[in-house]
Amino acid sequence: MRCLLVFLIILSIGFVSCAEEEDRFVGEQGGKLVIGTMELPARIDPLEPSVFSSGEIMELLFLRLHGIDKETGKMKPMLAESWEFSEDLRSVTYFLRKNVTWWDGQPVTAHDVLYTYQQMKDPSKNYPNVNSLRFITDVLVLNDHTIKFTFEKVYSDILTDSDIMPVPKHVYVQTGVGFGAEPVGNGPYKISEWVQGSGMVLSANEEYYRGRPPLDEIIIKYYSSTRRMIDDFQNGVVDLIFNIAPTAANELSGNDNISIISEPGNSYLYVAWNLNHPFLQDREVRRALAMAIDRQRILRDIYAGMGELCLGPLPPSSWGYDGTFNAIPYDVDGARSILQSKGFGDYNRNRTIDLNRTDFTVRIITNSENPDRVAILRYISEDLQKIGVRVISQTLDANTFVTALVDQQFDGYIMGWRVGEKIDPGVYWHSKGRYNFVSYTNPFVDSLIDLGVAMLDRKKARSIWNEFQKAVYEDQPYAFLVVPDQIAATYKRVKGFENEVKLVNAQSYWIPEAERRVGIAALSPALESSAASAGRSAPTGLATEEIATESEEPPSVEPEMILEAAAQSDTAVSDTITTVALSVPPPPKPSIITRAEPVSRVQPKYPAAALEFQASGTVVVRVLVGTDGRVKEATILNSFGNPACEQAALDAARRWEFTPATKDGTPFEQRVSIPFTFTPQ
Repeated sequence: MRCLLVFLIILSIGFVSCAEEEDRFVGEQGGKLVIGTMELPARIDPLEPSVFSSGEIMELLFLRLHGIDKETGKMKPMLAESWEFSEDLRSVTYFLRKNVTWWDGQPVTAHDVLYTYQQMKDPSKNYPNVNSLRFITDVLVLNDHTIKFTFEKVYSDILTDSDIMPVPKHVYVQTGVGFGAEPVGNGPYKISEWVQGSGMVLSANEEYYRGRPPLDEIIIKYYSSTRRMIDDFQNGVVDLIFNIAPTAANELSGNDNISIISEPGNSYLYVAWNLNHPFLQDREVRRALAMAIDRQRILRDIYAGMGELCLGPLPPSSWGYDGTFNAIPYDVDGARSILQSKGFGDYNRNRTIDLNRTDFTVRIITNSENPDRVAILRYISEDLQKIGVRVISQTLDANTFVTALVDQQFDGYIMGWRVGEKIDPGVYWHSKGRYNFVSYTNPFVDSLIDLGVAMLDRKKARSIWNEFQKAVYEDQPYAFLVVPDQIAATYKRVKGFENEVKLVNAQSYWIPEAERRVGIAALSPALESSAASAGRSAPTGLATEEIATESEEPPSVEPEMILEAAAQSDTAVSDTITTVALSVPPPPKPSIITRAEPVSRVQPKYPAAALEFQASGTVVVRVLVGTDGRVKEATILNSFGNPACEQAALDAARRWEFTPATKDGTPFEQRVSIPFTFTPQ
């Protein structure tokens, strides 16, 4: 009876997952999708994830134990087909699927999961998210497809913290640090081409446990210039781009063939007040400052209305968000009235209000690399001046800005925090929080944080986080500003956007056959080429193109990323600042690439066997051009279905000769697609 009772308790809070099959992919099979991005990692390795970029590409190449169902908010099976908790809830046992293999055909086992965990915990590996593993006390392999995690205490994020993305042990022990340059994964797509500094081509994994994903290939093209990425998208070179600015979205919205997809963001912007400032210690004074800031103007002018007013330390995208209460109104007269009731007035007659002959002056800082925040600082200075508060505005580079926060050398600062699936705001909002730079103290808020992170039942946890959000908003230690939307742009021919528009969801995207690209002349230069990628037939003669280095915006790292990196790795902020140049290399400089250009072409004869059927159409052959310019491999890429024409095309393609492709002057092997058109003679 006791075991039954415990089981029912566990089941009631949703911590037992029964085995279930994920839905098969939907949508027409075939076609290519070209994605533009400004985030292309130099290495792809779950043991070396970047804390300064999304790293979503790894989610297409590697499987986690489980994922989040965005509709229900519950964990859904992935590599683990089911899991169960122990009676005391301090252990979770994962049962892995037996039909998942690495790209080299070897099975994925619990030994891979254990090996990955051990590498993450190894201090010499410097795994950046090691802090998320701090409560795991033991990991034990029970058999090849069963593994058990034990924790030092019961808390709500046990599943989140044990959600390992394993690497193949048999490969990693051989390659070590070289794994990130030539990874072996188990996800829906695998890498077929990777030109550092330019892009990569992902091909469908035919052996993926859910079945083959819809698209044949996903071509990811890297940009170090936002302007160039937008231009290429407008010209049809690229099908889909993520994380664009509202101004760019407005620019693109006039094209009837383009869809702008705007979704609630997970970052909130704010002005944080130093509560050691004698005037800012009063909650009503802070409320007056919030009333004086025209947040709608910020949302309208800087973010083109694409977002929402911020209602505290949880954005609308968070499962713990409460949007039922009203934002503090924009009311300049009301703000003046509050300040007058507190004794402020222009007694010094210098157009700045003062109290006890001390002017109300605040020094507000932000990071200079972010033009939106610099504009917000200008707007806030203008708004506060209307109520007699003098603002000393200062913009600092990200590292200097973070140092100023740590040393509390500010009266206010403009920044943003991101909130992920795991709600753990103690580092920012607890009175003992590491990044509580404003010296905010509220015992009630502390108790809510302590209770919320330990709550097992998400429904009950949601009510706790609702109370937390309201309590902080009422105190106004920050003047909460806006939550910008996440914006993507795509051509309407791309389908399958049931989930969030993110790179990780590209495995579900598809393109109707009638609307697909006809061909791409050369895959490596297709990462730069516009003519072949724009949906036009690739010419038989392949032009040579050099990718010249252009003047780009300087790469930057947002200050909150530096802070989050230090928190995740449990290192000192100063250490993170001094190593950030090494940890976050600037985006790779685009290489100068010349295409393989044909110098000897062979055209196939129309086969007699095809004449009987009056067969006609185009066969596209993909060849691998070696460093000597000769064809090393030839395969059919696209065809109209006549075997005789296919064989004739293959025979002709193998006899082509090229000047070899070069990268920065060095020959390299390159895949080229050659179209052959067959018409009855």
